[in-house]
Amino acid sequence: MTDTMWEPKIRAQQPEAGSPTDPRQLRDALGAFATGVVVVTYRSEGTDYGVTVNSFTSVSMDPPLVLVSIQRTSRALSCLLDRPFAVNVLGDDQLATALRFAGKPQDAHRVRWIDDDNAPRISGSPAYFQCRPWASYDGGDHVLVVGRVVSYGQQDDARPLLFHRGKWGSLAEEQADDAIGEGRR
Repeated sequence: MTDTMWEPKIRAQQPEAGSPTDPRQLRDALGAFATGVVVVTYRSEGTDYGVTVNSFTSVSMDPPLVLVSIQRTSRALSCLLDRPFAVNVLGDDQLATALRFAGKPQDAHRVRWIDDDNAPRISGSPAYFQCRPWASYDGGDHVLVVGRVVSYGQQDDARPLLFHRGKWGSLAEEQADDAIGEGRR
């Protein structure tokens, strides 16, 4: 058995003169990082709305804070800065919901809403975080919106919807232990 070192094939990109980065190439490189998909929901003038986002992260456990990155030109932005909102983690069976709130609605798809005292949320989501606005920060062409979690829930057996290199996906099915063990012999 010989020891060989795996050499990654990296496509290095040098910035063009006068430009720190090429936006398309930067976007492609960032797309190599697989993310989960969430829909941030809120109520405005008695109607429930949402926006699909893949930039979501935990910020703090004490106090409980989460962050979403919202495009500065999004109509949702002004609403998220001054009213309760919910971050709905989408499952691999909720692609039509992701598309709807990304501006590509599927004709027959209807969203089932859950309404309570905080913010509206989407039924069937693997996890949700209902938030009150905490702070916002300049993020270039986006605004980083931090929310204080006031309520949350999860389904332990749900599988997440993923986004990678501009495509939607899900986790691979678990393989049997025998198939995994064969590679170690």
